[in-house]
Amino acid sequence: MLAKPNSLIDREHEWAALARFVERRSRLAIVYGPRRVGKSFLISALCEVADGRSYQAITGVAATQLADFGRQLGSWLDAGALRLDGWSDAAERLSRVKAPFVAIDELPYLLDGSPDLIGVLQRYVDAGDGPPLILAGSAMSVMSDLIGGRAPLHGRAGTVIVPVPFAGKHLSALWEIDDPLRALWIDAALGGRPGYRPLIAPPGKDLDEWMVQEILAPGSPLLDAAEADLTDITTAAALRGIHRAILGAISNGERTFSSIARVAGLPSGALSRPLAALERAGLATRVPDPLRTRRDRYELADPYLNFWLSIVSPSRSLLQAGRAAEVWARVRNSTWPSQVLGPRWETVVRAHLASGAIEQTGPVDAVGVTTVSDPVLRRTHEVDMVAVRQGNVVAIGEAKLRALTGTDLARLLRIRQLLGAPAATIVLASASRVETPPDAPAEIVSIEPTNVYA
Repeated sequence: MLAKPNSLIDREHEWAALARFVERRSRLAIVYGPRRVGKSFLISALCEVADGRSYQAITGVAATQLADFGRQLGSWLDAGALRLDGWSDAAERLSRVKAPFVAIDELPYLLDGSPDLIGVLQRYVDAGDGPPLILAGSAMSVMSDLIGGRAPLHGRAGTVIVPVPFAGKHLSALWEIDDPLRALWIDAALGGRPGYRPLIAPPGKDLDEWMVQEILAPGSPLLDAAEADLTDITTAAALRGIHRAILGAISNGERTFSSIARVAGLPSGALSRPLAALERAGLATRVPDPLRTRRDRYELADPYLNFWLSIVSPSRSLLQAGRAAEVWARVRNSTWPSQVLGPRWETVVRAHLASGAIEQTGPVDAVGVTTVSDPVLRRTHEVDMVAVRQGNVVAIGEAKLRALTGTDLARLLRIRQLLGAPAATIVLASASRVETPPDAPAEIVSIEPTNVYA
């Protein structure tokens, strides 16, 4: 197998899939995902190791794009800039290139001006001549539709790769920091997209200063970044408005299907399709209730989008006017912990538990959230995390920014009793510290940022 370059952090599964694609000389691979997730970097690394060729598509009219591709194609063929009669001519000449593969990055740019290009690519792939193709792009709806059931390329892609943002220790490695709390703040504010790393300096000891001077500054490249993600879902302005309303409802704390529909101003019957589109685009995600059917909750999958909707978008005019310090002072002890940092910590801990990283719990089938009724106390307990294996509850836990104490432990022990799961591990996850009494049960597991990011 092709050796993975040291410049690539993680990406073990993605690299293995691309290496198999090259070695087997499959005809087509698809690589797509949100902007700045590292698609181009991954393809560039593959080209360097396997001596492949890569073309970065440009925006513009079809004639300009074809001329640009002709210049690149001519350099590959040592023939100088080529004047192409169309994409069919380009495909015929591409078949003469001697390379293990050719990658076309940001393919949707070309499809905007030349929708017939898809049919040309289909014939090229089916003909079996010339180098195999890797087609990449950030427009999620366009790229996923390339291989949909009725698409010309359906059934032709032997490899489909959707890189995900970095998490945990890989995020710390990306930012070259060894302070887990700073890593959590980066995770909550930016997420793990590697493309943000060259744009933003890592935080120092003063995290508030970093938020004001780097993240919220009027010159920050991030103030409008989320708009591009929303555009990548669909080109229809009306649908973008619906998507924005749904994402805004989730960002404001609405988690259930019915409450999202209500706040977004949509009939329940009209929510399913746009919500599914947001899930496919990697912007919204479903958090299951492993103990009850049809009680799933929703949250924003991209941390920066959540940060942008919660803090940046409502204050954009002030931020552009250079009043970042004023905005941050207003949200520092309210919106930031309640809508951004706290929810991100809960998500991170659930993912940590789901990964099997906790020795006492081991591999689990699902991790989600649930509620448990307490008839004696006449209340309902919210459970931040519940893990099941083969239908049995194996862990329950609390994830909070504040210090967790014996009171939290007592509540979880009560919930465990109500669930009839006496052997379930109790997980206390705090972003600050965990204070368990000395006589606490042995099956208590403490999780802090160090356990996740170190």
